[in-house]
Amino acid sequence: MVLIETRARRFTVPWAGDSRSIEVPAGHPTMEITFTNLPPLADPAAALRHAMDHPTASPPLRALVRPGNRVALLTGDRITDYMLGSRDGLGHVILDYLNAAGVPDSDITLVFAPGTHAHRNIDEKLGPALIGRVGRYVRHRADVDEDLTFIGYTPRGNALWVNRAVTEADVVVGFGEISPNTHGGWTGGGKMILPGVAGQASIEHNHRQLMLPSIPLGLADGNPLRRDMEDAAALLGLDFKIDVLVDEHARMVDIVAGDFVAAHRAALPRARQIWMTPVEPADICLFHPADWRDRTLEGSMFISINGADLATKDDGVIIACVAAVNGYSDGPGMPYSAMMSSRDALKLRAEELARSMIQGHGNARTGSIHFATRHVLDRKKVYLVTEGIDAGEAREFGFSGVYADPQSALNAAMEEKGNRSSIVVNTPCGLCWRQMPWREG
Repeated sequence: MVLIETRARRFTVPWAGDSRSIEVPAGHPTMEITFTNLPPLADPAAALRHAMDHPTASPPLRALVRPGNRVALLTGDRITDYMLGSRDGLGHVILDYLNAAGVPDSDITLVFAPGTHAHRNIDEKLGPALIGRVGRYVRHRADVDEDLTFIGYTPRGNALWVNRAVTEADVVVGFGEISPNTHGGWTGGGKMILPGVAGQASIEHNHRQLMLPSIPLGLADGNPLRRDMEDAAALLGLDFKIDVLVDEHARMVDIVAGDFVAAHRAALPRARQIWMTPVEPADICLFHPADWRDRTLEGSMFISINGADLATKDDGVIIACVAAVNGYSDGPGMPYSAMMSSRDALKLRAEELARSMIQGHGNARTGSIHFATRHVLDRKKVYLVTEGIDAGEAREFGFSGVYADPQSALNAAMEEKGNRSSIVVNTPCGLCWRQMPWREG
């Protein structure tokens, strides 16, 4: 935690490739949410081999495979794709390890496990050397029913379809990364199966559970989305999971492996150290969604506004600094339904979005992201600082006020909350955009 003395302080807010500054006058207890960079591991390949041989609550990976086994190696699209492939080549370390255990490359299927995310440059990130080495390469598509196999029901009432390339494997190994997330509280662990390689119906049923009284961001054991994901991974049989923690340059700072629940929970204390800052809920939270996310409104609220919600009191004021120089979105924006754009979906109140998702009228991923945003906008006063969003439409989205610069919005919030109002500032850059207030659970 960085606790700033009660004196005048100046902060820099990124702004569409430039910056804006704000000054907090003396007399306002002010805290800053920061990202903690731990030292990168000197030899990531050696650390990976050690993790596979000394896992948490599991035999070594070499003890789980034998000659003749078909192995599926899964990775998602957040950092781990190019860590395995084009940048770090860690996929070759895993393949060499499996070869030494008697599994040839020809018996290994490399599976890109993005859930319902787009396949952005995935072949380039994994690289031709890794793709060309394995026996088969599969890009999961959640909406292609003929590629899916039904494997049963989770204890929480989710019907689970999974990519057939994974269900056909004798041993399933996942390689992921751990950071805060609204969907499941954290990335990593069992998310590799649901949503990673699950069918769209299974993913949408899971994502509808985001409608919690408490924000799911940063929750693990107390999170029904996370528990459903882990039930799905157990039902499928995720045999061995490898998860990494990274610094702001996406360099590995720690690694865990083994049982997908036990290893994930063992990593969370250090993950919290990296991503979370202990702060008291404040009267005002000013946040920026990170330098590369502020050019449109649509994607800039995801996770960032939920962190700001946790950082403010129930009657607090949130200031969202989003330049949005490209307007609401680049292009048509995320799909919601045939009858409604994501732009229109954000204009629905949270309970209207909830009804729409429960009735299956729209894409649950887009709907759940917008629900998480509107759930904040409907309960708290949120000021938008922008140059690319019309003030009238901003109010349709649920913002209480629109300002041209961060200082004007902060002055208005301080006037409303009083001379001694407490302030939290969260202005991440780059990869650090998921940084958030401390949360246990």
